[in-house]
Amino acid sequence: MRTHLVLALVTVLALGCGGSKSSPPPATPVEATPAPAAEPPAESPAPAGDPSGVLAASALAEQYAVGKQLYTDKKCASCHEDSGAGNAKNPAVIGEAALPAKAPAKAKVRKGITFTTAKDVADFVKAKMPLKAPGTLTDDEAHAVVAWLLDSNKVALTSKLDASNAAAIKLR
Repeated sequence: MRTHLVLALVTVLALGCGGSKSSPPPATPVEATPAPAAEPPAESPAPAGDPSGVLAASALAEQYAVGKQLYTDKKCASCHEDSGAGNAKNPAVIGEAALPAKAPAKAKVRKGITFTTAKDVADFVKAKMPLKAPGTLTDDEAHAVVAWLLDSNKVALTSKLDASNAAAIKLR
């Protein structure tokens, strides 16, 4: 808007001075307003120290979506409930009581297994879940489900969960 006012003022001044086509408009300092860019800037919106941050976030978001879908498709919700809160027969996988370090005393499937890292949970899920078809999940599927569970339990991941980083992700 300011640019339009300045241009109008320059035009009025030029017309008031005879409007000669051969004389240039008066040199007045004009605050330049950049024209809107037709394309986004070439630089990445990711922080300078992490040029792949956008890709990592995108891959992680996709993994969460896949994990959530697998939770439903592989019938995890049939035992652990849609909310992941569990019930009298099956443990919570989302919420305050979810994924305790030591298996509960009444645990049958998880007896003696400790959950310290994301790797511990992923290994358990891959080997023992779903209960009616244990060992049928691929590594990627197990990692996707665990990534979604961790995200639902407020465990912050910065990149896609896989075998290369799962052991480094501490649950507590």
